[in-house]
Amino acid sequence: MRLPEGAGLTMVTGAPVELLIALSRPHPLEVEAVTAAPTQFGWVDAGAAALLVYRLGPVLPWAQVAFHPQLMAADAGVAGVDGWRGVRIVLVDRDSRVVQAVHQVRWPDTFTTVVRKSVERMREEPYDRLAHRHALAALHRRYPTPDDLVIDRVDARCTAVPGTAR
Repeated sequence: MRLPEGAGLTMVTGAPVELLIALSRPHPLEVEAVTAAPTQFGWVDAGAAALLVYRLGPVLPWAQVAFHPQLMAADAGVAGVDGWRGVRIVLVDRDSRVVQAVHQVRWPDTFTTVVRKSVERMREEPYDRLAHRHALAALHRRYPTPDDLVIDRVDARCTAVPGTAR
């Protein structure tokens, strides 16, 4: 069974943040980009939804993945961000399910704090599917590309550092 094309984001207390990117036959440049510096991130809190924008390496463009803690699998654990555990980026060939690249990075404390507060706020509020869809649609209408989000809308932005230890 093939994985869906695109990115998924998991944030669980007690575990690293995981950005899983599933591509059909990833190009060697995409594989290399996962571990190439710089690894950049931005966070957008739109109230009923959030977006993580990311740029892997110097060649690939900005990309984005939507997030809401209430949309995680019920057995995943409590949604949250432990900054000291870092961020694991995994690139998988969606057809073969073979992992092509894995990279561990760490967000700076200031970025982690913004993301943590946003996730905690969303986790504590009742999930409203319509409001979630509306928030994402409004963002995409106003900021049609990830570049637009980075330039005009992110609540926080950072360049991650390799590893998880402080």
